[in-house]
Amino acid sequence: MSNDLVDPILCEHCLSNNELKYEIQQRGKVVKSCPICHNEGGRAISASDPKIKRIFRALIRLNFSEWDYNTHLGGEALEKVLMESPAIFNFGPNVALEAFEHAYLEMDSQGWYPATDEEITLGGGYWEGGILDGLRDRRDPKVERVLFASLEHNWFETEATAREIVERLRDDLTAVVPSGSEFFRGRIGVKSRLSEKNKLFADGRAFRYLPFSGKEIDRPPLKLATEGRFNRARVSLLYLASDVPTAVAELRPHPGHLVSTAMFRLKRDLKVANFSKHDIRNFLSDPRLEDLRSILSIADVLNVPVQPEHRVLYAATQLFADVLRSAGFEGLTFNSSVGKGSNLTSFVGDAFELVSGSEGVQEVVSLDYGIEPSPVIAADYDKLNWQEGEDSPLATLLHGMARRGR
Repeated sequence: MSNDLVDPILCEHCLSNNELKYEIQQRGKVVKSCPICHNEGGRAISASDPKIKRIFRALIRLNFSEWDYNTHLGGEALEKVLMESPAIFNFGPNVALEAFEHAYLEMDSQGWYPATDEEITLGGGYWEGGILDGLRDRRDPKVERVLFASLEHNWFETEATAREIVERLRDDLTAVVPSGSEFFRGRIGVKSRLSEKNKLFADGRAFRYLPFSGKEIDRPPLKLATEGRFNRARVSLLYLASDVPTAVAELRPHPGHLVSTAMFRLKRDLKVANFSKHDIRNFLSDPRLEDLRSILSIADVLNVPVQPEHRVLYAATQLFADVLRSAGFEGLTFNSSVGKGSNLTSFVGDAFELVSGSEGVQEVVSLDYGIEPSPVIAADYDKLNWQEGEDSPLATLLHGMARRGR
């Protein structure tokens, strides 16, 4: 493959960790040097490649709204937005701007309004009030209506509508977790704290801890099962995480807590509804991107943090869990909202076995809070131009989902 700018290329080192990078790694050819990022020996592909163009446009729709990149709406030029954001590209200070522009213009050669909806549109027709929101910036209205209804009606009155959404997305959601996969579970506390006999004085370092094990750290018995994110009272599910830190974080412990942990191994293949990771290369048209919006909208509902005082919001997550279970799924996976890993909830009790000898005890030494400044308003704000938000569990949930989508 030529490095000549007449044939603009992208190399794998130009890109962040996304599907455009994976596609180049799979199909690209090794080049001596990338004319854009100047890295050597990476795989590269022509910017005119049809699939590369589609993935590029799909990633724009995933990560940005037209408000961000339409200058008629007050946004920055799309090329500038892409250069400054790490969502798609990963450029260092030595990036060759002219070379990038050459590749960008090739990938953007279709314009914003392709002829059919089987292509990917970048503009909504702002002159008629049509403005495209990013897939992460606006939820599927059908999912939102189910969310509202779940808090205002009995679950069985909204189940049919939720089932219609799940059935429409069934093929995209279906995944199989293979037999032998290992996950982790935690429980705050330990069974015993021990110290050696015949020692007159014992400091904290001399203690040994006996972790919970067996049924003590497995899913709770029915009579003790309290309401949870995906289960109603007296419904016992097995909540697991992809790694120990995530399993501990999901318990929301405090510094000083001791947490028993154990590994669970899958005894057979498990059919789950996957809300944790989707390859955008499976959604390369306008209709398919709307399917992805629906999946991301449900995932938002499933994993948004719920404060203890707003546990009524579990009505929405329990509704989707009930529908998924009745649709034949044996569990679901979703990204953790408090840890770096993912979670798996198993609806069936015999699929996992505790790995003997895997039990351990983790001490919570500190909590690392990720914070970022939020917009504030002066105390003497103009009350004619602003209104106070509703103070209700639903409003709190929607506000939290909107913040997470930013």
